[in-house]
Amino acid sequence: MNRPQRLVLVRHAQASYGTDDYDRLSERGLRQAELLAHWFAAQPDLRFDAVRIGEHRRHAQTLAAIRAAAADAGRTLPAESVDADWNEFDHESLLRGYIAHAPHDPDLDYLHGREPARVRALLGRAFLAWHEGALDAAMPETLAAFRTRVERARRRAEAVSTTLVVSSGGAIARCAQATFGYDEARTIELNLALHNSGIVEFLREGEKWTLARWSHVPHLDPPEHSHLKSYY
Repeated sequence: MNRPQRLVLVRHAQASYGTDDYDRLSERGLRQAELLAHWFAAQPDLRFDAVRIGEHRRHAQTLAAIRAAAADAGRTLPAESVDADWNEFDHESLLRGYIAHAPHDPDLDYLHGREPARVRALLGRAFLAWHEGALDAAMPETLAAFRTRVERARRRAEAVSTTLVVSSGGAIARCAQATFGYDEARTIELNLALHNSGIVEFLREGEKWTLARWSHVPHLDPPEHSHLKSYY
């Protein structure tokens, strides 16, 4: 019996949100990536035929940890293919555009704070404004263009039996939307529910894809590591 095709997507570990250089892993993110890497290395039945990443440094740093742990375990990963279509949307432009669009949003005061519920609520409204076209003038690409390039990337990844992708939450959520036809509200919900270093897995048998895991963080579930969980 043929094994199902597997597409395993990893959201990068925590980046440096609220600093002058978002696109690098934070200290927490480096630890998340290390734990994720050791979890992958301990899975004997999980071997990848291809590896793809976006162009962001946070993607490369997360993959570097996975590759190092695999090497320590005597396993090798295929050389990665860097694919700009797996890049995240420009979140800084999104937020600037939303601030101009809704300057009186009560959650703006929490934008660089550490109250996840308030920040996630704010981001949800920003995504909806982008979906409605209200932020197009502020963004380097429309939401439709973002969806299209992620769909291209997903189809290329699907051409290989078992592929590992390290990307970002927005791109991964759009994969789920394209695969299962989720509406915008559900797609935003999935995006905001995806942990840093969270694992998403799609399986295909025949022509049917199923969602096997979403925001799976077995490496952060033990009580001694649960404090490392984060969404942004």
